[in-house]
Amino acid sequence: MLPLPEMLSTLDSMSPSWLLAQGGPDLGRAFGRFHPIVVHFPIALAVVAVAAEWWRAVSRRQGMSALTQPLLWIAALSAVAATVTGLVEASSRSGSDDTLELHRWLGIAASAALLGLAWWGQALARSVAAETADSRAQLGSFRWAALVTCGAVGFTGHLGGELVHGKGHLTDHLWFATESVEQPVESAPVAEPVRLSAEEQFFLDKVKPIMEAHCFECHGARKQKGGLRMDTKAWLFNGDAEEWTVLPGKADASLLVERVKLPRTDPDAMPPEGAGLTAEEIAALEKWINDGAAYPVAPEGMSAIPGVPAAAASAAASAAGSIAVVGTASTQVDAATRAKADAASKALAARGVLVQPLALDSPLLDVNASRAEPPLGDGDAAMLADLASLVVNLNLAGSAIGDAGAAAIGGMPNLERLRLDRTMVGDAGLSALGPLPKIESINLVGSKVTAASAGWLKAQASLKRVYVWQTGLDTPEVLKDLAAGGRVQVVGADLPVAQPTTPPMPEDPKPAEGQADAKPQ
Repeated sequence: MLPLPEMLSTLDSMSPSWLLAQGGPDLGRAFGRFHPIVVHFPIALAVVAVAAEWWRAVSRRQGMSALTQPLLWIAALSAVAATVTGLVEASSRSGSDDTLELHRWLGIAASAALLGLAWWGQALARSVAAETADSRAQLGSFRWAALVTCGAVGFTGHLGGELVHGKGHLTDHLWFATESVEQPVESAPVAEPVRLSAEEQFFLDKVKPIMEAHCFECHGARKQKGGLRMDTKAWLFNGDAEEWTVLPGKADASLLVERVKLPRTDPDAMPPEGAGLTAEEIAALEKWINDGAAYPVAPEGMSAIPGVPAAAASAAASAAGSIAVVGTASTQVDAATRAKADAASKALAARGVLVQPLALDSPLLDVNASRAEPPLGDGDAAMLADLASLVVNLNLAGSAIGDAGAAAIGGMPNLERLRLDRTMVGDAGLSALGPLPKIESINLVGSKVTAASAGWLKAQASLKRVYVWQTGLDTPEVLKDLAAGGRVQVVGADLPVAQPTTPPMPEDPKPAEGQADAKPQ
């Protein structure tokens, strides 16, 4: 047992100030994290209260519903709690945007409106007991005000959903995007090379592939979680310079570097899923930022679109230290190809396949057949073939596609990500896909491929990651062969577990010799 002076010294060292100084709990941020928990109460309760009141009006029953008052008071109080926790949560995050500002102020207004509505209903409940023309008019006004307030609460929640899941997270799935069929161009444009600096070339070679693999899915053209978009220079460096996620010349002060360095168990760690960035990838980001965060862009009114006649010239110019810029006419797709793709998209949608444009006004497509019922089979491959030339992301996971279906799909010059996990595709089907010049990621988990497909995988010049668990490729020899040179990350059954980055906890001191068996007095 410790002597009393030592015990008091130990207790004194464990004071709250000492614990916080040692990296203790961040109570403010912890409190803010309750926002998603409490925010659903005011939405749900307000909807039920308004529905109950309007049902009473439609059924021509006298007076106010007995549910209205208790539900409105609980909704109002929980709305205040949601507003307070939301303000605390927002204060712990850097940067801002119009959606966040609107969400913040509309949330405050909706909370105040719910409180006022609850108080009004409390006062009105007494007067409507006596059925008079004046009381009926007041009750009607109350019901309309309740309906408007409920709509404001729901819209505030919708804005919160956009902050988490990106703009259009609801509306994008309500209808199919329609695009006009454009006329084919008469001749292919001539690429105009623009010389790149060493820093700009480093971004294209090292940094942009990292962003494409880990960032653009949540912070790109289709989704902007937290109001952040990184796929263009104009959006990444938008607003006040002090609030940028990337601070040119200051890697240590940049939020991007801070988030990718966080332990994988931290809820703010980026990317939120997977093993995170490697040490080499983090070092590349730091070098890019410290060197000025160069982000080459095409001149105004120009763009480089994959899959058009100038694509080969663009690739050659980029490899030579230049970026090829082509006229806007190169974004057009000939009418026949577009018409076939539109018809195939509608047919696939009828089969339960999600087909959506990669970005606004883009002819390129994201195709997800993983949830089609019944599963997509070889007989459906002809529909995929009609839009194969425009597909960038193709998800066939869990489908009934086999070698015959893969062979029928045809060439996919723009394909970057392919999922064939848990399908019947084997070596013949994979080989039948031919060269995929832009492919970066392939998931073959649980498919029928064998070691014979190693040669085809190594021939894909742009391939960066391949998943081979539960396949004939998942052997030490094949894994070593595919990973040779460090260009391709091969993920098999021995996927390394992320190691902690924090210092280990100090070990307890060992008892002195002869005291190991001593019992405390």
